[in-house]
Amino acid sequence: MKSPDDVIEWANEQREEALRQVDLFSNGGVKAQLVMPDGTTQDITAGVLSHQKANVDAFTSLVSILKS
Repeated sequence: MKSPDDVIEWANEQREEALRQVDLFSNGGVKAQLVMPDGTTQDITAGVLSHQKANVDAFTSLVSILKS
């Protein structure tokens, strides 16, 4: 069983990775594309960015709760 400190460390690592991805996708340097079976592509950058921002918020809240 993991200790609360282990979970806090893991959540902080996940938050840092989400922040890194937010930085990559928000400055326009990295784009995310989904390749469909028929070969067409869809730009999913906005969705990825939104998802990673939500992850930052979730892991920040988790760490805050565990530290209180």
